[in-house]
Amino acid sequence: MNGTDDMKDLIHREIQSISGLAERVAFKDMMEGVFLALYEKNEEMYRNLERRVMDDLAYNINQYRIRTGLVERRYLDLSHHLMAPVCQEDAQTVRYKTGEIRRGVQEGGFCITTAFLEGDVLDIETMMKDGKTCAGILRTDRDWPVTVRLEPARRYLEQMEHLYHLFMKNGIPWRTVNAPYLFKMMDVVIVDLPDEAGDQETAVGIDVDFGKYNRMVRYDMVPVWNVRRLVLEGTGFPIACGDHENYEHVVSIGDYGTEHAYLVEEKAGIRSVRQNGDRLLITGQVASAKKWEIYTIRSGGDYKIDRYTYPVMENLRKDGFAERFQRRNGQRVKTRGELERFVRGFGLESYIAYQDCELEEAGSRKPETFSMNFFMRDEIRDQKGRRRLVLHFKARGKETWLLRDIASFIVSEVQELYPEYQCEGRVDELSVGSVSEGETAGE
Repeated sequence: MNGTDDMKDLIHREIQSISGLAERVAFKDMMEGVFLALYEKNEEMYRNLERRVMDDLAYNINQYRIRTGLVERRYLDLSHHLMAPVCQEDAQTVRYKTGEIRRGVQEGGFCITTAFLEGDVLDIETMMKDGKTCAGILRTDRDWPVTVRLEPARRYLEQMEHLYHLFMKNGIPWRTVNAPYLFKMMDVVIVDLPDEAGDQETAVGIDVDFGKYNRMVRYDMVPVWNVRRLVLEGTGFPIACGDHENYEHVVSIGDYGTEHAYLVEEKAGIRSVRQNGDRLLITGQVASAKKWEIYTIRSGGDYKIDRYTYPVMENLRKDGFAERFQRRNGQRVKTRGELERFVRGFGLESYIAYQDCELEEAGSRKPETFSMNFFMRDEIRDQKGRRRLVLHFKARGKETWLLRDIASFIVSEVQELYPEYQCEGRVDELSVGSVSEGETAGE
């Protein structure tokens, strides 16, 4: 029996105790018209509050799942239901004048294009050390010899860091983005251009000789993910909150899909963001109506006609009862078995299979993996002399050049579990060698 039934039973007993017919009718009318309606409304509000609290406790970590991929420019679909370019400027092809290039060279270098390096982490690191500058040919209506260098394309990593800050502003727990391709994007920077090249010539392409690394280089590749930026207006007027400091704004998201997750960008500060059906409820210190910069994390599956040049990566986790219970109670991963279950929860066994872990003293061995959460710095603990927690993996996937990146993603997540250690990963059956003449890391 619920609370409403108990209350009705109590009222029924009170009615039976009233002897006068007129008094009994008046009492029933009052209870039916006022008291019970008020009581049921309170019960409904309490149930809604309880549901919200339980939903927060049973937080669905996959609601904010991030997918990343890489497509050739000719297959880029700006109307895609799910994926969009990580950097919007990649959606357009820009032609530069040699005069513009010359001014950039005089300031230290001009990025003429961006290339993707299809190579293993260690091979790319070796390439960046070996090939500080390379010879190339800038094609206009004539060919001009130029000197170029490769630099990491920071704009993609800055987008990932911006996403992290969005999560923090909106009070959403951060999970590492499985984005191996973003770390393999390199800007091709011209550092020397002949004086004879006319300023009004239009650059139509560039050819660069990277020597033994030529077969790793891919041009016209665009990183994509399931994050999209929107600018939406609030509906109605802001409603003042009871604290006399914050206001609640309502933004309609019905036209963009209620099944997606939404993050709000606001420099003035956000107290909370809640999604209620087709409305987004934003509480903050903004007192006037305005346009909101909103980022949607789109959910859904691929169409059969979708085409990706390389595998699509995601930070999906198994979200069963054990995982939710562990997160709800804040339990730490303490045993080898729990750590193995955590690692396997990412469902990446088709690429690398977790084998075991071991502790090592801080040494001079070169790490094989890197942190995908490079923007998160531990400013409290002493980084020197920390013991190493090494996770060992076995190679399974055919894309051998991608395996250490996938291991880096897993290790970056494990690092958040064990901040007292320096976590590293090793793909034991994957050779540690440089690319020789006529070979690539993927062969």
